[in-house]
Amino acid sequence: MPHIVKRDPGLRLLREATAGSRRPLVRALGWSAVQAAPALASGRMLATALDRGFLAGRPATGLLWLAGIAALYGVRAAAQRAVFDPLAAIVEPMRDALVRRVVRGALGRAVHDGLPGAGPDAAGVTRLSSQVDAVRGTTAALLRTALPLAVNLLAALIGLASLDLRMAVVVAVPLLAAIAVFVPAMRALTRRRAAFLLAEERVAAATGSVVAAARDVAALGARDAALAEVRVAAEDSARAATTVAWANALRVPVILVGGQLPVLGLLLAGPSLVRRGEVSAGAVIGAVSYVTAFLIPALQQMTGSVAGFWSQLRVLTARLAATSAGPGPSGPAAGRRPVGAAELAVHGLTFAYGPHSAPVLRDVSFTVPVSGHLVLVGPSGVGKSTLAGLLAGIGRPDAGRVELGGRPVAGLPEAVRAASVALVPQEAYVFPGTLRENVAYLAPDATDAALDRAVAAVGMRPLLDRLGGYDADLTDPAGTLSSGERQLIALARVYASAARLVILDEATCHLDPAAEAVVESAFARRPGTLIVVAHRLSSAARAEHVLILDAEGHAFGSHSELLATHPGYAALVGHWDAPLPTPVP
Repeated sequence: MPHIVKRDPGLRLLREATAGSRRPLVRALGWSAVQAAPALASGRMLATALDRGFLAGRPATGLLWLAGIAALYGVRAAAQRAVFDPLAAIVEPMRDALVRRVVRGALGRAVHDGLPGAGPDAAGVTRLSSQVDAVRGTTAALLRTALPLAVNLLAALIGLASLDLRMAVVVAVPLLAAIAVFVPAMRALTRRRAAFLLAEERVAAATGSVVAAARDVAALGARDAALAEVRVAAEDSARAATTVAWANALRVPVILVGGQLPVLGLLLAGPSLVRRGEVSAGAVIGAVSYVTAFLIPALQQMTGSVAGFWSQLRVLTARLAATSAGPGPSGPAAGRRPVGAAELAVHGLTFAYGPHSAPVLRDVSFTVPVSGHLVLVGPSGVGKSTLAGLLAGIGRPDAGRVELGGRPVAGLPEAVRAASVALVPQEAYVFPGTLRENVAYLAPDATDAALDRAVAAVGMRPLLDRLGGYDADLTDPAGTLSSGERQLIALARVYASAARLVILDEATCHLDPAAEAVVESAFARRPGTLIVVAHRLSSAARAEHVLILDAEGHAFGSHSELLATHPGYAALVGHWDAPLPTPVP
């Protein structure tokens, strides 16, 4: 198994996802062995019921042995129920591990591919939802089916051999031959299932792109072309499903040779063995019952559900391994050495959301000195958040570069960039867990004293006290915390981190002006460079440097300089200062 796992990334992924499941697997195997009690003893007990009971003129004895068989089936039912707990202990942690891996891979591709703008990754959604859940369901079904099947096959052959070794040979030879033919054919089934899975992803991707571009499709009159694209993907998926069905058809001859042929052999050889006194009539009927009640159903399951589950699992895990990132470091800041305080320099930055789109940013250049404080202002939709993302290195410009300490931000190793640069968006993310886990997420080794300093700096102490301390369990942050409270937690999280370039993209918009002033003043005093996408004029007035973006381009200077020299900035300040209109009754 280690050699196979080393060569097969899907199996390696499965092993990693099920690490720590040895104990529940042993328990599941033990209950499967208990389920095999009828397969081991029922044929022999049936033979005894016939030979010593019904055929010997003692029906009470025969009925007593049959009652024993019924009791074995009762034991089997109880064992089937008991096996679900260890199976759940295997597949549920496995699903969680796969979800973490797929999400990590999707985020990694989003970071490397640049700012979002080309629509959702519909295939990635398929991997996260249907494929991960399919792996969980398939693994559970495979274990629930394959473990009892393997034990039942072995138990039935042992029970058959205990009746008569010659009859066991009559059954085992064609059975093992059929299995030997079928197992290699599984490779073709796996390949065809892989093609089918890829075809399903193409259907999801084609449908998702068409739905995302529905307005453009309607505006350009491209309905027929869009439908044709989806139709081609759907037809490819249908053809792939047909090839899988043909591969599954191999199970019919396998069952005939491995299951029905042994029954025929027993019926042909049994009478002569009984006439010679070598076996009893009950033994022949018991042998036939082993084949018909256990071996044929086991063979049907092996060539049907188990083969399907196994090939589907191989395909799914191989696909997930190929499209998701490998396990990252154990913690958010594990092994990262952030860039120290450094100058932020932007040179000729140009960015557009498509090759035929007008640039959102054009030839933007400015420099923020070490530990400087810059505020970005401008009308809505002018590109402030786009610029914030480019400064953070999560998008790549069409031209120009962003440098931190003379090094391109986008070219920094991902772990170094993540530890050096923190971008806090408008909608703060607080995940279910303890308050400590949320605040210390970017600084997992932080002491309570360090967390206290971050909490006090951003004005989060009243919230900490209200929740009951760092060990407070946030089971439903979206439902129990206000937007402003979630922003405070996210801000304290970044304040406690080692990041030396902090970008607040309207990250205080849900706070009142006084609380916003506390936050921005705290980050301005904190070592490092602060970039603020302004939500209120007061942010610009507090900053050392201001960059205004508008339809005419951009301008860089202090608040007073721009107010005196830039009409667009003066107009924007006047708009900010204007009183709210009186509502019309």
